[in-house]
Amino acid sequence: MLRLPFQPSFLPVWALFSHCLIPLGFSQGPLSDDSPRITPLVKVIRQIEPAVVGLFTPIGDNQISSGSGSIIHPEGYVLTNNHVLPEPQGFALFKDFKRVRFEVVSRYPESDLAIIRLLDIQPPLATIPIGISSEVINGEPIVVAGNPGGRGLVFTAGIVSSKEVLEGGPNAMVMSNYVNDRRERLIQFDAASNKGNSGGPLVNMHGELIGIVSAVIEGEQNIGLAIPIDRANRLAQRMIEPESAHSKTTRLEFDPLANDLTVLSVASSITPDRENSAIEAGDRIRAANNEPIRNRIDWQLMLETYLPKQDQLTLTVERNGNTFQVHWPLEPIVGLRTVKAETTQTGIRYEFYEGKFDQMPDFDKLESVRGGLTDTLDIPAIAMGRNKNFAIRFVGHAAIESDGLYRVVLVSDDGSKLYINDELFIDNDGNHPAKPSGRIVRLSKGLLPIRVEYFQGDGLMSMFLVIEPCEDRRMINLKDMKLLRGERLRIIP
Repeated sequence: MLRLPFQPSFLPVWALFSHCLIPLGFSQGPLSDDSPRITPLVKVIRQIEPAVVGLFTPIGDNQISSGSGSIIHPEGYVLTNNHVLPEPQGFALFKDFKRVRFEVVSRYPESDLAIIRLLDIQPPLATIPIGISSEVINGEPIVVAGNPGGRGLVFTAGIVSSKEVLEGGPNAMVMSNYVNDRRERLIQFDAASNKGNSGGPLVNMHGELIGIVSAVIEGEQNIGLAIPIDRANRLAQRMIEPESAHSKTTRLEFDPLANDLTVLSVASSITPDRENSAIEAGDRIRAANNEPIRNRIDWQLMLETYLPKQDQLTLTVERNGNTFQVHWPLEPIVGLRTVKAETTQTGIRYEFYEGKFDQMPDFDKLESVRGGLTDTLDIPAIAMGRNKNFAIRFVGHAAIESDGLYRVVLVSDDGSKLYINDELFIDNDGNHPAKPSGRIVRLSKGLLPIRVEYFQGDGLMSMFLVIEPCEDRRMINLKDMKLLRGERLRIIP
């Protein structure tokens, strides 16, 4: 992100006298595709150019924040970095300097990702197809596009320097000692990239989006870093959460390990006589309302478009090599189940276990060395001087004060898991520094049964749980999180 002093639009001096300029030479017309000047690199740039936008956000004090983005859906949805969006509205600039307004749809600051939507523009728009970053090859040529310095669209080229480098943390020698390391990885590239490129595309020679440019390393040369597109694809639901936001559900869950949209399970209908077998586990969703669905991001953006205005989707389903269409009803979403109690007590129960762990243990196979009741999730206090090699399990309830949309975030160093109603809700397992993992969900008023599991390997001892109202997906900010305190931790005697 780059911040620029605001200056009103003006024409350069030479433009005032442009009628006096004398052309030097003669135009030969457009080049044919077989011209030696039309290299594969030029073809890729021509292909992606209409789908790259510069982003500008007024931030007060006559300043403008600038960044970049990639149009990934013909309805005008743009994928970018969260950090280039200090405000929920701004302007997008196309290659021909056409300017349109945008608004933030949703943010996922835990991974510095965000989705915006272009306004006042007629779809369908040109898009950059989403690739697969796990297939990236070290040394393969790439193109970077963006808005460095707020100067408009600029293209640079280079190679993939490393398909996976550590996102922060100790050096590679130190990290070789870690088992089950869950630190995120980034793609490193050598194409020129500067402030203002953030949020722009890293593209392979097929013209596919393989990364979101996110950072440079100050003081080092030709070091650019990009978030792998597979991470955005994997986090698509958490990044957008259209079903929770619009209170409608398809009842479909998808295989998180599949590159396409493979159905993992189908939840039961709330209507007893409704047919549930039209879609089955293992089916692949190929289109919705006759629009191709290639991945989880496509699916979530399709839901963001149609859930507010439709009660049914027409899905094209592939099963055993055959395709067919299903008119699939949308149903009201039900908030996660809560319980009621006549009397409660402040706090949450815990059990403390000793042992060396590199991932979450099976607590039912461990023997607790002590336990008790606490009104905070204060790991150092509960550890009583022990600074590594232990695990804790907490069981109790969170008091939910009203029905509505909530943001649930689990932060830990090292691994942690959150269960709601005995079902895994957030998995933040493995060795890693303090790392947040969050979801948006609808909750009902009452006592929400929770279980939190945590293990400590090396490093800091910290774990925080946040359950707070989320009235506006556009304004999510990790800095403003309010930790779950004792007054909302309850047990039923």
